[in-house]
Amino acid sequence: MSFSPNLFLSNINEKDGPARPARFEVILPIPPYINQFVGNSIIEKILNFPNSVFGDVSDVINRALGRNGGDSNDYSKTSNSSLSRYLALQCETAELPGKTFFTADAKIYGPIYKVPYQRSYNDINLSFICTNQFYEKKLFERWTEAIMPPDTNNMRFPKGEKSRYYTQIKIIQYDDFIKKIYVVNLEDAFPVGVAPQPLSWSDDGFHRLSVSFAYQKYTTIYEGGFDIGNAAASLFGSKAAVVARNIFN
Repeated sequence: MSFSPNLFLSNINEKDGPARPARFEVILPIPPYINQFVGNSIIEKILNFPNSVFGDVSDVINRALGRNGGDSNDYSKTSNSSLSRYLALQCETAELPGKTFFTADAKIYGPIYKVPYQRSYNDINLSFICTNQFYEKKLFERWTEAIMPPDTNNMRFPKGEKSRYYTQIKIIQYDDFIKKIYVVNLEDAFPVGVAPQPLSWSDDGFHRLSVSFAYQKYTTIYEGGFDIGNAAASLFGSKAAVVARNIFN
């Protein structure tokens, strides 16, 4: 059968259209253990924003996503919720994780075939837009120094009661109606690389910081709930719910 553009468009539109890579959110909690290495001055300067900005922004986001605060708010489950919101806004690019099987050749009779014997998870990269005070770079550099202090070069135990530097990263993919369609949790994640940042007199753009994360494994949730009517009602009142449901349902 030859390729048919009309058939292709019809098929993809029946499935609510194509998924868009720009519809994402990253929730990155900073382990409490890392705070002592980051320094109160950096954290306080970052957290000066949420009281005046993030409180309003996160409230609008929560209502738009049909959240009512409390346990439905992904940030409320993090140890530094304001800091997580800050990083979520600064995170420009992310990756959904992948996995690979290591295989060995086997043969009983006939041709050789491959048998999987171990699963490997690929590191992911997160890219952050840097503010003028370089808070993002300072934060992740201190995190890596907490893992292996530069003065001793002794690796700290990752799950110790007083030295836990693991975290759980949540990456959320939304559809065009801000419905969660794919959620992935990276368990026991930690930064394994902070990329160099080029400098140039001819570049008048923004600094971006790329950080690589390793993790033990990831788990996925394939569906999530969202009601356009509830979101419209929370933003604009009960009458808006009727209009929204008539348009989108």
